[in-house]
Amino acid sequence: MNFRRVETILIIAFLLVNVFLLSTYYNRSDMNYAATDNEIINLVREMENQNIQLPEFTEEEYELPYLQADEHNLLSENASRLSDQTGNVNQDGSLYSSILSNPVALSGEAQLTEEDRVRLDAFIQSDQVLFGDQYVLFQYQPNSQRIIYTQAVNGAPIADGTSSITLHMDSAGQVISYEQTFAGPMTAQGTAHPLITDRTAVELLFQNNEIPSGATVARPVLTYYRTLALEDLSMYAPAWYVRIQTDSGVEEIRVDAINGSIITELPAPPTIRERREEDESDTSDSTDESASTEPTSVKMGFKE
Repeated sequence: MNFRRVETILIIAFLLVNVFLLSTYYNRSDMNYAATDNEIINLVREMENQNIQLPEFTEEEYELPYLQADEHNLLSENASRLSDQTGNVNQDGSLYSSILSNPVALSGEAQLTEEDRVRLDAFIQSDQVLFGDQYVLFQYQPNSQRIIYTQAVNGAPIADGTSSITLHMDSAGQVISYEQTFAGPMTAQGTAHPLITDRTAVELLFQNNEIPSGATVARPVLTYYRTLALEDLSMYAPAWYVRIQTDSGVEEIRVDAINGSIITELPAPPTIRERREEDESDTSDSTDESASTEPTSVKMGFKE
């Protein structure tokens, strides 16, 4: 028997089997990628078939860390140095409430003008507001006569009410008072995590029946929200903030940007007094898209 010839045949057969297996593997991989692409296309197509108006997604791949904020009394410790106002801090020091001596006059338009923004930014960063250089304009709500600034960390606003400045206007369009919460200095915990895209966040909402037929979806905004509140510290995680307009009103939903879970509960913001008129305005905000403009931010390509 010619053993060399048999050895050659076995080697050739082995190589052919390897080529076949590799070919099968790559073909299957291509099919998997194609199936994934088709699935994404079908989700968008299905939303369009249901007359859901979608924004222009950026689909940028961000990375952000978890944040830690330690317990503090910075508002109560610094409130005495504020000027041209009458203010007080609530019992636990988490909320400062102020009535301005000199109101800030605005145009009163349905949308903030550039001049309005300049005046508001100048006020927020003046000696009439604490730590104002850490806050950015987030939302204008003309129906409830409110303008909301939020503390921004890593370019993302903390949009859960735990670190915001809410400006209140009178019927003449003047800012006459404000309320402030402040999460305080933030420390990154661990390394930055890759985040789901804005498009993926909307797709997850659709798959979980959170977007009804005929709805209009605003461009998602990357934010932070508080996930844990302990006696001596709080933890914050990134989340996509999505506004959905339906026939019954406007719904604001958040999707955890790291694990993709839909956030159903947020911490209740601190209060200093009951405001029945604000409660009524809040009701109108939830039923009228014109009650508020889309949120804005400035550092990570968010919509201005």
